[in-house]
Amino acid sequence: MTIRPRRFGALLPRTFIVAMATIAIPSAVLTGCSKPPTYDPSAAAVPSDAEATTEVTRLFEGVMKKDLADLGKFLAPNFMLQRTIGGGLDRAAFIAALPDLDGYKLEPISGRRFGDTLTATYSASTDLHVEGRKFPATPSPFLSTFVRVDGEWHLVSHGNFAVPK
Repeated sequence: MTIRPRRFGALLPRTFIVAMATIAIPSAVLTGCSKPPTYDPSAAAVPSDAEATTEVTRLFEGVMKKDLADLGKFLAPNFMLQRTIGGGLDRAAFIAALPDLDGYKLEPISGRRFGDTLTATYSASTDLHVEGRKFPATPSPFLSTFVRVDGEWHLVSHGNFAVPK
């Protein structure tokens, strides 16, 4: 059996085709990323109270039912929670120590959407116990932010500004 070395000329057409394809295809396509949207500071946010209500309700229902599977999908990887009783909690810490939520009433939710982001402000009256502390059942302010990825909303941050009794 004789092994013959490949000639450079035989590889040239294939190499040339690959090189030309690399030059012709935008790098965003090759990396799977699309071009980032252009930011327009004069653009108006779109009122999205119904969308915000749906997503905030999903959070409260998930916590009340301790639905770890849904919360695991719903909370963004960079999720952070801020309460009045201490430092922030990341996604893993929040899921590992869900509070006891026995009931809630959401006051009117005001939602604003800009592109793939959604911000919700609202008041909630809760039957909530966190780390042995009971929170008042009176309306307290909350702030939640969401990001839409592949058509699905994910909770990025949540602020609970209630003060425990």
